[in-house]
Amino acid sequence: MTDTPLVGVHLGTSSVSIDIYDLEGSLIAEGEAPIEEQTTIGWERALRAAAPNLPSTGICSVTSTSGTILLVDKYGEPVFPPEMYYNSAPEEVERVRQSTTGSELANWEVISSSTAPLPKILRLRQEYPKRFEKVEWIMSPTTWVLYRLQFGSSSVWRHVETDWTNAMKFGANIERSLPRWHLPLFHEFDLSPSLFPDIRPPGSFIGVARSEVANRIGFDGLRLYQGMTDGSASALANGCLEPDDFSVTYGATSRIKYVQESITPNDITYYHRHPLDGYLLSASFDSGSVLRWYFDRVLNIPHKYAFELAESVPHGEEYDVFLQSHRSPLYDPAVGTSILGINCDLSLSTEAVRGRIARGLVSGIILAEWTYIERIQNQFDTTIETISLMNDGAPNLKEDYSWLNTLRAQIWNRPVREMEPRMTAGLLIPPTLIASEYSDRNEAVEHLLRERTTIEPDDDQPDQYEDRRNKYLDRWQTVGDLQR
Repeated sequence: MTDTPLVGVHLGTSSVSIDIYDLEGSLIAEGEAPIEEQTTIGWERALRAAAPNLPSTGICSVTSTSGTILLVDKYGEPVFPPEMYYNSAPEEVERVRQSTTGSELANWEVISSSTAPLPKILRLRQEYPKRFEKVEWIMSPTTWVLYRLQFGSSSVWRHVETDWTNAMKFGANIERSLPRWHLPLFHEFDLSPSLFPDIRPPGSFIGVARSEVANRIGFDGLRLYQGMTDGSASALANGCLEPDDFSVTYGATSRIKYVQESITPNDITYYHRHPLDGYLLSASFDSGSVLRWYFDRVLNIPHKYAFELAESVPHGEEYDVFLQSHRSPLYDPAVGTSILGINCDLSLSTEAVRGRIARGLVSGIILAEWTYIERIQNQFDTTIETISLMNDGAPNLKEDYSWLNTLRAQIWNRPVREMEPRMTAGLLIPPTLIASEYSDRNEAVEHLLRERTTIEPDDDQPDQYEDRRNKYLDRWQTVGDLQR
């Protein structure tokens, strides 16, 4: 095995992280820096601040959050500021949803949502028609970073390609053997297909980093390979590679991934093309962000202390919490985050009430995650026996999640395989396979991924959460009915 350094870049929602591994999977160096502003200049500054001492040769790839889009000119310079994944274009959604061609796509509900790329592209063209004429390429942040590292400032960007995981929300037909743009959709909205990069598998070779930006940051000389969305990278880092593998990645959201060989349309999830083979049945909902907001703005206590209070509350004494869960089977915007069962009990101290709320929030998140286990088992007549879990930074990576994950094993009533949070290592599996650094995916997983422990449910206790699980969906529906 040759000594090829592996460089993974994660352009996150609030920070940039850069990790360097050797082929044995050892972390050689790492760096992280906050993103001060969501602009391409802000991203470049964060990349430069985060970069450790980078090698002069090696493999490099990038991951970022899906749904954010950049519209750039022929030199890769932004014509508009980045349209972030959370920005929306509700005024264009009805027009998009009336499409007769887009509804043929497997993920049409996602592609036609108000935060998806297509409505935002149409809004910009409608509001700034002259400015829009300067747009040569429309792409994800993953693609932009990779090609900014390759092309010099005076170079015209030609033959740009993107990976199929980032292409999905833009309007790709992922059911083909090699995903392609759904051209009738672009023609229907008078968008030139030439605005969108060709679609390639994650891990495909792009070129060598030679730009001024690459030189300033230290990427000069690294070989660049197609990346993927951070959700897909998290799934790989969780060891979610074979059919029936199921994983949860817990960060600002809880990201659910289940590997399948083919697409089975359903009303509770959407699909990504798996970075290697098959498909990733996918869903996500607000979770860690809800905890942060409640701990900071409502309870006004540090995250660590909130977890300690929650842990001190006996099972059954926590308040019931039902989360607003975007893209989940429970989503109802009228409900918000509802907390039930709070009585004016003057015998309780302030800390006891805080603890019950904190434990209710944590239990509510875990029960919401459980709904996917239950729904997927019922939908596909399968049994999910073990769940891979990665804690990816919520409230932050320095928190001790041992109690939280033990509670997950109890509520889910299943073993929890806790993985190290190595998103960038998961990102690097496809390029290392394409570059023949590893003989097969098993060898790549053996070297790059790390399992911390497996947490088993407590066999000495009966399934004390069975009744809670069974009532959860019914109670949530009741909350929704009351608030309509």
